Amino acid sequence: MSYIWFNQVLEALGKRINYESISNIYGNSFAKDSAKIVQAANPLLKNGGKPNTGVMGLMGQIKVIDTKSKTAQEQAIKKQLGDISWAEGLPI
Repeated sequence: MSYIWFNQVLEALGKRINYESISNIYGNSFAKDSAKIVQAANPLLKNGGKPNTGVMGLMGQIKVIDTKSKTAQEQAIKKQLGDISWAEGLPI
């Protein structure tokens, strides 16, 4: 194991341990702004917890299509994907 890789492993473990220890503040009913403190320590967020960055920013961009009928679902799919005539007859 190289020294550089070993340092990167230690850094990742440090971030994980830091986040796990801070995330326990959710259980403390006397802590003020516990959500902000935990988000600032979240290692999956880049730039110290700013919104729309990193993995959490990607998750926030997911769109859910809620349709009540099959025709509405087909129209929503056609709107997003465009020409889907090649998929005629496939179950949705």
